[in-house]
Amino acid sequence: MISLGIYNHRNFYEDLLDRENFQVSIVESLTTLTDYSKFDLLLINISEIEERQYSYFLNNMQNLTMSKVIFLDNTFSIEQVKKLMLLGAYDCVTLPFPISDLLNLLTNAYTEITREKRQKRKQENYKIKSIRASLAYDLLHGNTKNAKEIWERSQLANLSLIPNTVLLFRIDHFSKLVKNKGELWKNSLRKEVLQAIKTCDLQYESLKVFVNQQKFAILLSLPVQLEERKYKILATEYAEKAREEINKQTDYTVTIGIGNYYEDARNLHLSYQESEQAQTYRLFQEENSIIHIDDLDYFETPEYYEYKIQIQEMTNKFSLGDITAVHTIWKNIYHSVAAHSHFQPEEFRLQVLDLLFSLSKTAMQNGANPKRMMPLQIKHAKELHEIESLAEIDTWMTGIINEYIRFVNEGHNEQVLKSVQEVLQYIEEHYSEDIGLEMIAEKVDLSPNYLSAIFKQTTGSSFIDYLTELRMKKAKENLQNLNLSVYEIAEAIGYSSSQYFSRVFKKHTGMTPSAYRNSILSTNK
Repeated sequence: MISLGIYNHRNFYEDLLDRENFQVSIVESLTTLTDYSKFDLLLINISEIEERQYSYFLNNMQNLTMSKVIFLDNTFSIEQVKKLMLLGAYDCVTLPFPISDLLNLLTNAYTEITREKRQKRKQENYKIKSIRASLAYDLLHGNTKNAKEIWERSQLANLSLIPNTVLLFRIDHFSKLVKNKGELWKNSLRKEVLQAIKTCDLQYESLKVFVNQQKFAILLSLPVQLEERKYKILATEYAEKAREEINKQTDYTVTIGIGNYYEDARNLHLSYQESEQAQTYRLFQEENSIIHIDDLDYFETPEYYEYKIQIQEMTNKFSLGDITAVHTIWKNIYHSVAAHSHFQPEEFRLQVLDLLFSLSKTAMQNGANPKRMMPLQIKHAKELHEIESLAEIDTWMTGIINEYIRFVNEGHNEQVLKSVQEVLQYIEEHYSEDIGLEMIAEKVDLSPNYLSAIFKQTTGSSFIDYLTELRMKKAKENLQNLNLSVYEIAEAIGYSSSQYFSRVFKKHTGMTPSAYRNSILSTNK
């Protein structure tokens, strides 16, 4: 409905009185009207107007912040139009003016008013949001210590009560939810959760501010209570209702950490720190938890020496290849921490990180490729930071242990193959010399027993059988040279005794070296 005031033009009043969407009133006097702004539009006919009325109205036009004024006259000079426009007139219309054209003019003017009001509301809302966001940030981080300033900024933020309690919301499994998603999707997720909270049927004023991608804080203004314990009850009730709405309206869950009530807003940053501390205990609880700082005995700390001993034992067993023992020790650590009511979550993460690096170092010492292991240390450290529950850490660590074992085995196989290749190369180059397993083992820096085992495993032959086979092959080649005696051939392939060479050759081929030579000669004929 367009509210229209008409001064000094009875005909227009009568023409517009019964028009749909118009609420028309006669303005009897411009000097007695105290509130011009109650009209959306004013039609002022200044033809034959009293100077006193005209001057009074022009002097008060600045009070018409949103109303539109259309001046009517039989004629306007250019200077007069300029003056009226500078004062804020919407238009100057020369009479007579068709009613149809006037209706279009009034409709356009009202449309512009509507657009300006909407824009003004947006600007005011944006201003208030900016004031609220900056106030919330400064209160969370203790950036302002002036009580009067806090009060004044709270008034500008349209708060009747200054915030006194902090709730910290963390969207559970946020990293998994947003994996491979764009920023628009992430923003949509956060807004969806916040929108659910806004629908809570609670009268408490609050400031809401994003802390990071997956966390946002709510600064509650709880009403004054006679009993201190009631602040915790009210804050927890708010958290429960917010969680209920989030679970009802979205597909997500949240962990809510609650700090204590602080009457002096200059100390509200302490409530924020407490809410952060409370939220870290999500590690020992299930998703969708509400944790008040008063429910934690976080000032008590356990002795960590026992866990350091267990970590050292794990790395020792890993080094020995006793993987069953490695898994058993880890399970003992896990169950001990799960049952420990005073264990600090972040301290436990550091213990796990220490274990992670110890296992990585041990894996590399036992054959794992350092080029593969080093990047994994950084990757796993980032993953640990994002893991939200103790059960997830258990599954994650079990997987890493198996992963490191696989890398050790792969590296071990590569090292074995390399060692055996070195031995084969040495035998090929020195088969004519007096060589033995112990001597070669020393050259490749392995124990004779270990070298014997891996040589058999890799080639399918024992060291002595492989050496004998190679020597017999060379002997057969040399026997084709009639210029070489059996003694010379025996010496050339590493036998100091021709008799011993003959016995070995006969055992290997079924005939003596001389008989083998004769068989070759007869075949060639």
